[in-house]
Amino acid sequence: MGDQKLRIGLAQHDINMPILDGTVKPEGFELDITSGTDDGAIHALLRDDKVDAAEYGFATLVQDKANNVPFVAIPVFPNRKFRLSYIYVNAKAGINSARDLEGKRVGIPSWSNSCNVWARGALQHYYKLDIAKINWFAVRTDGPKPPDGITLQPLQRRKDLDNMLASGELDAVIEPNVIPSILNGDQRVRRLFPDFKTEEQSYFKATGIFPISHMLTFSQAFVDKNPSAPLALLKAFREARDEAYRRIEEQQVISISWASGLLDEQRRILGESCWPYNIADNRVALDAMTEYAHEQGLTPHKVDYQTLFHKEAAAYAGA
Repeated sequence: MGDQKLRIGLAQHDINMPILDGTVKPEGFELDITSGTDDGAIHALLRDDKVDAAEYGFATLVQDKANNVPFVAIPVFPNRKFRLSYIYVNAKAGINSARDLEGKRVGIPSWSNSCNVWARGALQHYYKLDIAKINWFAVRTDGPKPPDGITLQPLQRRKDLDNMLASGELDAVIEPNVIPSILNGDQRVRRLFPDFKTEEQSYFKATGIFPISHMLTFSQAFVDKNPSAPLALLKAFREARDEAYRRIEEQQVISISWASGLLDEQRRILGESCWPYNIADNRVALDAMTEYAHEQGLTPHKVDYQTLFHKEAAAYAGA
């Protein structure tokens, strides 16, 4: 008997590449991979029942759990980013610190995406900013609503947040990706924290939070029929992560001269196991997201993060 087919959606992160290029294969399963750089499209594959598993937005998964959607995750986090560097401001808006965002017009894609939940959580808890004093504007307002006291106004869907920021229609923007104005060196726009690397490292040292954007998530129906799948994929993705780091250390697949040195720096700051695929080393971030999701109106109660995970995979030893 051959391996069981498993349809999976994955973004093209370097940490996934050994899975995508076939170097690493999960035991007992043949992967039918749909891949791309559009995270939203990858997430939609699972929601639309077009795959059996996919990397999936953390904040969305928490909302789904609160609504009893039959998804189950394993502690594989292919995408995680410190989100302070994704807060952008108009250079003439008079915003020189996080607290200066109070009273300003801040644009976001939607209230409920993981990037914005993490950024607002940091602004509120780390910088002690009152997020109710911000005038929020969103391109999409069809999801969960903010709690009472927070104003969220819709933007016309044709509106482009980057252009609105550069023109001064918005004072600041929080986006999941690096915006074109920054990539193009537009002097009308800058990051809230120019030395964002130091700022994010200080944030981690103070809070212990390394924000998680995506986690590998299964349809519960597939797991019910294939109970060995979660553990098989956990083992494979741990192997793929380690292989990805070996490739960086060997300087054979990346065109950044000092990449291996940056990896050493990351390990010094985040710990030797700097990208752990387990529960124990991620409890602070897991708990923080579920707290922020509830505070920000995404869930009616704080979800127990342990209920997100397949029990055997969650208990499996190692990092």
